[in-house]
Amino acid sequence: MGLQNTILFLITSFIWGTTWFVIRFQIDSTSPVAGVFYRFLLATIIMFLINWIFIRKPMKYSWSYHRFFLLQGLFNFCINYLLTYVAEKTVSSGLVAVTFTTLIYFNMIGMKVFYQKQITKNLVIGSIVGFLGILLLFWKEIAQSNFNEATILGIIIGVVATFCASLGNLAAYKNHLNKVPVMTFNSYSMLYGTIFSLIIGLVLNQSFYFPTTSLFVGSLLYLAIFGTVLTFWAYQTLVGNLGAEKAAYTSLISPVIAITFSILFEGVTFNILMFVGMILCFTGNYLALKKSR
Repeated sequence: MGLQNTILFLITSFIWGTTWFVIRFQIDSTSPVAGVFYRFLLATIIMFLINWIFIRKPMKYSWSYHRFFLLQGLFNFCINYLLTYVAEKTVSSGLVAVTFTTLIYFNMIGMKVFYQKQITKNLVIGSIVGFLGILLLFWKEIAQSNFNEATILGIIIGVVATFCASLGNLAAYKNHLNKVPVMTFNSYSMLYGTIFSLIIGLVLNQSFYFPTTSLFVGSLLYLAIFGTVLTFWAYQTLVGNLGAEKAAYTSLISPVIAITFSILFEGVTFNILMFVGMILCFTGNYLALKKSR
């Protein structure tokens, strides 16, 4: 996979693995739409400042480019996160993390349908092995869940959120094909996502209350700077280097990081199923990302 891609893969997986935990501090303090809006508003401002002050590349593009910025923003930085935040208010973050692993399959099929990318045997086997690992990681939580209507609805919302994330990834891949720099199309996409979140919140008459507690502000800064600006730069660079179908394998590693944080900070007991699950997740990634003979 190469040293650069390996570093980008680890950055994406580690930081996104921590965000499942940090998002809780947002949705416990304000509405999901407000949490998403403030997160991407701050991230958008930071992204444009980085472009103007440090990168200094031309940022004028025609509508033929902006339509893909808009699509990525709508699906990646608006609907995806709105539904994810709603899902986390309904079911545990562990179950939401499990639903997010379906990103692999959505991206794989999407790349085949829209970009005629071959689905290799390694990708299929790796995704199956990795998904089995995720089930073992969260097996105790899944087994203890009361699968009532609310839980089932939360899982469905999580899967729909992941499908929207995949559509955003496919739009981002088009931005790569159009030779637009990652920081540029991420900036515009986040701007569009922020605007859409504001519109949706106003139409649905949602509260935009901004808590001033240190917990909310601290989690917002972490999610905007590390969980958005840094990680989406790393992830979208992977999409350009490896393709959306392979970059999505970060969704198998990030839940491993999430469960590790739960063990360290939430008193979750480590067991043999978790150990086997971690091994399967890493094995699935290795199988999927190694070059086919």
